[in-house]
Amino acid sequence: MDKIILKDGTIIEIEESSNGGSFRICFEDPQEYLITLARLTQDNLSAYQVQTSEGLTSANPINKECLSQAVTPIRADDGALAGLDVIFNITDVDMLAKAVKDLQAGQQALQEGQEVQDGAIAELAEMAGGEQ
Repeated sequence: MDKIILKDGTIIEIEESSNGGSFRICFEDPQEYLITLARLTQDNLSAYQVQTSEGLTSANPINKECLSQAVTPIRADDGALAGLDVIFNITDVDMLAKAVKDLQAGQQALQEGQEVQDGAIAELAEMAGGEQ
């Protein structure tokens, strides 16, 4: 069975892969699907490896994200849910959108810091004015 080694070291065994473009996993427990999906963060997919069952690295994708999955229920003979067959679609991160988002977050942090500083200056001015 092939596997993906995420940036944080998490190993995910996969049924098949298309060199980083998508991969397929069959889950017996739907909860395992949710756990796997939670691990497929943009950070974990920023640099990961796809390895063959022989342990050979077949791909080293970078700057990827998982924005969609195709989920097919697997049914037992009696119609009960026996698992999930999931294809995770991996795409390139829009680096321009990511850079803009990072800049906006930095600008917000600077603005919050400035507001704290302005409040401290005003408080200091009040204290200094009250001493005279």
